[in-house]
Amino acid sequence: MSRVSAVVVNWNAREDTRECIESLTNSDYPELDVILVDNASSDGSVEYLRSLFPRVTIVENLTNERFALGSNKGMRLALDRGAQCVFLFNNDAVVEKTTIGKLAEALEGTSGAGLVGPKILYSSRKDVIWSAGGEVNFWTGITRHRGIREKDAGQYDRSTEVGYLTGCALMARRELIAKIGFLDPSYHMYGEDADWCLRARKAGFGIVYVPDARVWHKVSLSTGGEFSAGKLYEKTRSNLLLLSRHARPYHWITIPFSSLFYLFRLFVQGIWRRNLDVPRTIVGALGDGVRKRDRHAK
Repeated sequence: MSRVSAVVVNWNAREDTRECIESLTNSDYPELDVILVDNASSDGSVEYLRSLFPRVTIVENLTNERFALGSNKGMRLALDRGAQCVFLFNNDAVVEKTTIGKLAEALEGTSGAGLVGPKILYSSRKDVIWSAGGEVNFWTGITRHRGIREKDAGQYDRSTEVGYLTGCALMARRELIAKIGFLDPSYHMYGEDADWCLRARKAGFGIVYVPDARVWHKVSLSTGGEFSAGKLYEKTRSNLLLLSRHARPYHWITIPFSSLFYLFRLFVQGIWRRNLDVPRTIVGALGDGVRKRDRHAK
């Protein structure tokens, strides 16, 4: 039985993180320890969570290192302690009691697999899928979750290789991290999970979706969030960075047309709704993506 370390990153979300860690500590997998990386929270998260979970290791960062750097710090600690597998897990999600064991079993039992991930459902609608693995279409330049917003009727109940797994919940083999390294923090937000999976595939590892392992994620069913300026900026910039690193030269015959059509639609909708932050954000993100610059990086 492999030793598994779960790595959770928190920033000012102590109640969500409490529920997350509670679900992990209730897991039926005996060889599991939990590492919480706190990104300089100001809401008393560290003291609160330490009092509730004295056996959880808490790493206190002096600044907000965000998801990639925070996760990397937790993974390094896990590997130093001898973990054979590392489970990256968002703090706004909860696991089913058997999920860790099913993922570890799949990772051990699937030849060549380097990363495995569960079926992820909406917390607000427990029978609706958020992610059944992901797909990267290099011809269109679009990265998407399989099954998103579909009612779970068993249509994604077969374990299969997928293009990528979301960083919300995925388990990595120790050997994979030793070979390809950690998450790339230059993505800042979004894209680092797809990049990690694509690097793993290039190194010869399989990316496997495990449907009988389940997670519930606190994310809105609404699509309205695409007009958040910050979210739109980060997604646009990160996607361009991802494509610049992994798309083949011949993919760029079609990527500009499909990607620009999608962004143009958002651009026009932003103007139509009198949300001028949207067109300004798109232009800024495209410029920063081409220059591989991040206006929010410190």
